[in-house]
Amino acid sequence: MERKNICLVSAEGVPFVKVGGMADVVGSLYKYLKNKHNIYLFMPFYRTLQDNFKTEVLGDITVNFSSGRKETGFLARSLEYPGVYFLGKEEYFGRKELYGPGGMDYPDNAERFSFFAKGVLESAVKAGISADIFHCHDWHTSLLPVYLREYYADSFPGAKTLFTIHNLAYQGIFPPEKFNILGLHEKYYSMEELEFYGSINFMKAGIIHSDSINTVSPKYAGEILTEKFGSKLEGLLKKNEGKLTGIINGIDYAVWNPSFDGLISKKYRTYRSKIINKLIMQKELRLNEGKEIPLFGMVTRLAEQKGIDELLDILDRILARNMELVVLGDGSDVYKNGLLELSRKYSGKVAVNFGFNETLAHRIYAASDFFLMPSRFEPCGLGQLISFKYGTVPIVRNVGGLADTVKDYSFATEEGTGFVFEGGSRELFESMERALRLFKNQESMARLSEKLMKLDFSWKASVEKYAAIYRSLTGPRE
Repeated sequence: MERKNICLVSAEGVPFVKVGGMADVVGSLYKYLKNKHNIYLFMPFYRTLQDNFKTEVLGDITVNFSSGRKETGFLARSLEYPGVYFLGKEEYFGRKELYGPGGMDYPDNAERFSFFAKGVLESAVKAGISADIFHCHDWHTSLLPVYLREYYADSFPGAKTLFTIHNLAYQGIFPPEKFNILGLHEKYYSMEELEFYGSINFMKAGIIHSDSINTVSPKYAGEILTEKFGSKLEGLLKKNEGKLTGIINGIDYAVWNPSFDGLISKKYRTYRSKIINKLIMQKELRLNEGKEIPLFGMVTRLAEQKGIDELLDILDRILARNMELVVLGDGSDVYKNGLLELSRKYSGKVAVNFGFNETLAHRIYAASDFFLMPSRFEPCGLGQLISFKYGTVPIVRNVGGLADTVKDYSFATEEGTGFVFEGGSRELFESMERALRLFKNQESMARLSEKLMKLDFSWKASVEKYAAIYRSLTGPRE
């Protein structure tokens, strides 16, 4: 098989910087595709990268926009990870947050990521990379296919583009006056192009101008063609349905594996050994101690998408049962305050931790009997896949990647891999009650837990599907 030059382009990626699941996907593609192709990764040179990774500055990068805008930055490369490049500009990327403070956007994100998108093309020229494919991730990179076609087709003859939508809800929408800084012909400010209800929409550029599009699960690829999940882009996506596919994410078992996870309290391969992690966590978080108490865990963004409001609606009732809850996450103050109030009301039964703590996240997966993911929509979800490996039974809504990966448990046959519900808070409550029923039968609980540990959601199958897209794309540019 001929090795191709694949440029991954992303605003984040493991192990360098992570806000969400996109970083895991990008990091895994870089890691697992290297034996098939020449893989390059381009990311912004954030302050945290400058502080924590060994790099070498290769020189200045000047990005010219036809609007007269001229931006000068610099290109750096990793000294530890071959083929990884960082596009630097202190005033844009030398900030504390990647996208904005407190979950909000920086007001100049249009400037920051248009510079990044075009700057990657300029950087690839400077680095002497004869790119066959630019694999762009989410709206931060979605102008690259337009810039490639308009200004860099001669520099990368035959190069194709794959655009991965990790979450359609975040589209890069900016006021119309920002269009002038993009350096694009006025024809691109139209309903058929970037104009979007009087604003400009970066993601539209990726959908329209990429040679192929994928989302991170087959079911989500179908859902975004509907009004319910399409975030006002369902019509455009239907028009481009012929180049849209869904590829389920995998997880990296070199990181997530309880048999050798150094972050958890007790490594394990069986349900009996797993329980020790719960007993230790109960003590550490000042919960009531006892292996007979079922523990529900949650590692999540505290946002409406994640169904936190519906969980809060039922917690008073479900906490009347013999159970405990531990939550790790950050987000809306409304949800944080609601969880704090419950933790005070149910001292010894509820533990909440705000922010992100990698060690605690691993320990919650290991210690919990059940893992809650009542998301209203979920393009793929990694939490349910991680919980499988840790023998923790997921409770999920029947949407997106959750529906693709979790099959509802049957008490009669013991088939299934978790508890799947449709509807709202009432159905979530019923699923949690079903989980409590399972827990009472410890033999059945142990069988299910150990079955989950043997499931394989590694990156092997998913990477091969991306490689298949790359093969289908390579060839002369039309």
